[in-house]
Amino acid sequence: MEKFRQITESRKEYDEMNQFTNEELLQIFLQNQIGVNKIADEIGQFWDAVPDLSLFSLLYNSEKKTIFSDYPEVNRQFLAAVELGRRIELAPQKIVGEIFGSRQIGEKLISIQRRYRQEQLILLCLNTKNKIIFEKVIFKGSLNSATVHPREIFFEALRVGTNKIMVMHNHPSGEISPSKQDIKFTKRLKECGILMGIEVLDHIITGSDNYYSFAEQHLI
Repeated sequence: MEKFRQITESRKEYDEMNQFTNEELLQIFLQNQIGVNKIADEIGQFWDAVPDLSLFSLLYNSEKKTIFSDYPEVNRQFLAAVELGRRIELAPQKIVGEIFGSRQIGEKLISIQRRYRQEQLILLCLNTKNKIIFEKVIFKGSLNSATVHPREIFFEALRVGTNKIMVMHNHPSGEISPSKQDIKFTKRLKECGILMGIEVLDHIITGSDNYYSFAEQHLI
């Protein structure tokens, strides 16, 4: 619950950042680097050089270096931040792997998860071509109602922007038969996915040398 609260607060802070004006964002960038009494002058100098943000990319490098001419290091940090933002915006979506079926992923995970001494619940987010674009360990420990909640899973799915997910966890005992809690959790996850428009493709349980697929058993 505490982890979810921290995630929610972090997301709230990010959403608030999106609501700031360009002027306010400049103030945030400059406030810890330039004296308060000089911020207004530097912001004015910025808008003199860049009357519209859409024109920034048209400036020559020599022109960009004069934006905060009295503070060369601040200017360098600003240009580095702009370049980093540009690279983030243009970065292609990373493909972690590709899913061809539950058997493929189940057999792959057996060798990986059999060494774990406690249960781990892993989330896979897929794109429309069933390529894995995000993978994360969501929980460690016993899968019970006190530690597992679909909101943690769907928060990550929404953050990534996927509409297909798979979840999987291991049974350290080696026994792959789902417990009553596993079945209850899977049903709840499926129902939440329907409400949110996110398809839950499968829930896979791995043991020491085999796996159990809720999809293959037509239980999801």
